[in-house]
Amino acid sequence: MTAPPTKEEILSTMKEAEPLLAFYDELSNEEKSKLYKQLSTLNLSEARQWFIDSEEQRSPSSAEDFRPIPRSHHFAQTELHKVVLDQLWNTGMDAIAKGEVCAIVLAGGQATRLGSSQPKGTIPLGINAAFGDSLLGIQAAKIALLQALAGERDHQTPGKIHWAVMTSPGTEEATREHVQMLAKHHGFDFDEQITIFSQDEIAAYNEKGEFLLGTKSSVVASPNGNGGLYSAISAHLPRLRAKGIKYFHVYCVDNILCKVADPHFIGFAISKEADVATKCVAKQQGELVGSVCLDHGKPRVVEYSELGAELAEQKTSDGKYLFSAGSIANHFFTMDFMDRVCSPSSCLPYHRAHKKIAFIDSNGDVIKPEKPNGIKLEQFIFDVFELSERFFIWEVPRNEEFSPLKNHQSVGVDCLSTCQKDLAYVNELWLNRAGAILNSTNRLFLKTMASYNGENLQELRHREVTDQSIETNHEINKFFVNH
Repeated sequence: MTAPPTKEEILSTMKEAEPLLAFYDELSNEEKSKLYKQLSTLNLSEARQWFIDSEEQRSPSSAEDFRPIPRSHHFAQTELHKVVLDQLWNTGMDAIAKGEVCAIVLAGGQATRLGSSQPKGTIPLGINAAFGDSLLGIQAAKIALLQALAGERDHQTPGKIHWAVMTSPGTEEATREHVQMLAKHHGFDFDEQITIFSQDEIAAYNEKGEFLLGTKSSVVASPNGNGGLYSAISAHLPRLRAKGIKYFHVYCVDNILCKVADPHFIGFAISKEADVATKCVAKQQGELVGSVCLDHGKPRVVEYSELGAELAEQKTSDGKYLFSAGSIANHFFTMDFMDRVCSPSSCLPYHRAHKKIAFIDSNGDVIKPEKPNGIKLEQFIFDVFELSERFFIWEVPRNEEFSPLKNHQSVGVDCLSTCQKDLAYVNELWLNRAGAILNSTNRLFLKTMASYNGENLQELRHREVTDQSIETNHEINKFFVNH
């Protein structure tokens, strides 16, 4: 092993690192090398400036600056006729069949709030709806199913959906291993069809803007937010363009109901010649999610606190909220738009989050604060919306498309049990629409590969689905997860 640099050698090129080398002389060579490697990736000189800049956020907008996205650019899926929806589906499937679609999953976050040390996309769900029994497992199965549907439809070899997985330094290894296993199961060519790339990490700060040690040999750092996508993927865009990719569907790993590479959404965006489109759900009373709206005529996501209670609660004549478009981090971008906004130096504004951050003090003792004591900075993926020239909203039913896994089970909201319940609800909805007679005492989970959007369930029409038939009748149990 090469000897690690001395403290003086590090400081000659990285003077901002001085407080982070307080215990350097106590460390083993292995620990010194680990710390030096991390310091080399954190861009500390610019990180000082990011902290200063983050204090001066955009000048606050006032109520008269905000407008809802006009109805001519806001479409609700439930209000469209089946004939129109079928046309959009076919347009989306055409793009998939031609190999023009890349699905990007944002999977850089650790599952610390869930009490797990694994990446969120890999933790067991206890459902077994898809190989791998994980969020990524369900998503891989949906990609495989869409490819099969595209092939059946055109009676030819279908195009491949490219799957790009954004990890972070803390999740990359475990995520790569999990995705390799999924790829092998579904017959994906890992090297050709899957791109795994890592977003940058950014050092955390105390309230004075000073960097923190988490241990004597590591700096407190975390992924730079979902807006880190644009700098992280920039190096891969030429290769993806060469493969024929024209459209990106970007989504968060934690949504168990996400329709990956959704043909309706992609077909809608293509038909409107959108360069950016975003999926939304109708906001509920008192909900604190961001609203997609116009600010000074430009699209962006406005936080509840910025919109203000009065505007947030304002309703139209038909009783809907005026600012009803709730953001669910689910977006469409064209390749041309991504080329415009992505570069290695792409630097969206950093936003501050006040957090409890454990750290090592000057005596080498671990301090675990009881209240927020520091700042983490993150970039937001939607901060590029204002650069869009043709921006559209695609509103979908919340109970069919949005159920995130964010919290520990003890919280009771957006946790594993609510994800399980919401997935069962959607599956039972599809079964009822197909005309099945449901008479089971257990929750029903369809195998992910059985149906993407409620199609291919006609064999169950007028069939009674019971606990016993799921266990013993092959004509029925081939559709279901057998618990």
